[in-house]
Order: sequence, then C-alpha cells, then structure tokens
Amino acid sequence: MATLTGTLATPSVLDSAVLTTSLADYQPTFKDNVYNANVVLRLANQNKKTIDGGLSIVEKLIEKEQNNGGFYTGADVLENTQDHTTTMVEYKWQNAYEPIAITRDEERINSGSEHKLEDLVSTKIMLSEKAMGKRLEQSLSTAITASGNLKDLSTVVNTAQLGTISGSTDTFWQSTVTASGAFATQGLSDMATAYYAVSSSANEENPTQIVTTKAVWQKYEDTRLPLQRIGAADLSANAGFKNITFKGVPVIYGNYIDSGVMYGLNFNYLYLAVDSATDMVTTEFKMPVNQMTKVAYILWRGNLVTNNRRRQFKLTGIS
Repeated sequence: MATLTGTLATPSVLDSAVLTTSLADYQPTFKDNVYNANVVLRLANQNKKTIDGGLSIVEKLIEKEQNNGGFYTGADVLENTQDHTTTMVEYKWQNAYEPIAITRDEERINSGSEHKLEDLVSTKIMLSEKAMGKRLEQSLSTAITASGNLKDLSTVVNTAQLGTISGSTDTFWQSTVTASGAFATQGLSDMATAYYAVSSSANEENPTQIVTTKAVWQKYEDTRLPLQRIGAADLSANAGFKNITFKGVPVIYGNYIDSGVMYGLNFNYLYLAVDSATDMVTTEFKMPVNQMTKVAYILWRGNLVTNNRRRQFKLTGIS
C-alpha cells in the first residue's frame, strides 16, 4: 500500500485511501442517480416512506367507512359504540445489492496516477448504479420468478393475495382489473370506465398517474388532437417525463411494463417502503480470501406497498 505523507501520495497500487475517498465522494449521489434513472422507480421514490427497520412492513388499512354518528336534539341518547373499520396488512422486507468490483489486473493497469484510479472507480460506480436501477425497475414493473423479488405492479394492482390479505375473500382488497382489447375501438372508453371505478368524487381519490407500455402510449397519443398533446405541469412533468394527459392525469410509459397493460395508479396510497439504514448505502471495499479482487456493495432494503388497493386499476390485453 502506498505511504501517505501529508496529502495523498500517488499510489503504485490501488490505494485503499483512494477507494474510500472516491466511494465517499459518490455516496451523496447514489440515491438520486439510481432512483431517477427509471420511470416506475422514480415515481415510487417520489412517495417514499423511510422506516427504521423491524421484522416486516406493517400498514393499517380502512376496510369500510364509519357511520356511527348522526344528528341529535336536546337530551337525545347518543350512540357510544364504534364499528370495527380497520385492519392491518404485512409485507416482507426484500433486499437488493450490486457489487462494485476492482480486479488486480484493473488495479495494475490504472496504477501510477491517482486520477486514473479515481476515473476507474467512478466508472465502476456508474455501472453499478445503472445495474441497480434497472434491477429495481424490472422488479417493480413486472412479476419476476426470482427469490426475494419485490412486489411488482402486476401483483399489487390485482385481486389475488397481496401481503397477508387475500383479495379473493376480502373484496375491499381488490383493484379494478379489466380485460380490454383493440385500443382504437374501446381503449378510451375502458380508460374512462376504470378511472371512474376507482375515483370517489370529482375532486378527490382519483388516479394520480397512468403508466403503460410505449406501444400503448403511442396508440393513446394518436387519439389526441394537437392542442390536447400537452404534458401536465405537475410532479411528473417537472421530473422530466414525456407525458400527455387523460382527464388531467399524466400518462407515461415504462420500459418493463407487461405487454398490452395500462395501470391507473394513485400514489396517495402507493409508496416505496425503504429501510432507513439500507437505502442505497455502500459497504467498504474488501478482498475475498480466494480472489484478487476488491469488492464493495450497494445495498437496498424495501418493498412496494399499498394501503388502499381499491384506488388502483389495470387494463389488460390492449392491442
């Protein structure tokens, strides 16, 4: 290891001080770079809830509205009981990681200059950031048969089991799922029907974001008149997404949404739960006993969570 004399000396090998310093310099940008790289991940991050660990993610739910009060006059007897209107749902924590690895060969190729080493580390970090963002985006967008996979939109916006509650037996725990068809003939009407099905009134509890595939997005774009092709001046537009609107709600497309699917999402009730101590954190560089490689890891722990499944809709089979 190189000797440090006052300032950081030019190392002849990959000095641990350079690694540590470079990793620390990039740490403040990890979250933004990973979360902002993909559509679904970026949207979920805009409604992120940080939780201080625990065995699982627990959310309180409202099963039905309360209606125990009323009007009274004078000494009328008032109701003193309250309906049981709440329950809870539990989600598991899931973990994701991405390595930042520097081999001995790479170390020697970039020896002799601190700047060469820093450039090497920054490139490795950039590659790991992109890989982590892509992995989380895919996992959030579509069901992947992998151990420890996150809850994805196709699972969350559905009618079957989610968390510890079965939508099959508890109808309050069901999204609106509609089999659609040719967009040219029924796409707009299906969107409108689903939109109203998950909205409680004209000014509240409406979908806040509509997400679909590029192919379906183009079909929807083709139905809009030129003056209607105006992006919404809200959170999504400010975040840099290309969007048009449906009833004032931004319509965007993601790279990994299931073919022929469109989601109407209400991010007042849909969020990314993240462990406060494992939110894109990095470990120190370590060398395995049997490899000529120094490795650090980007770590993330969380899941996609909803506490009101009824406010989400999904159209399937769009062609």
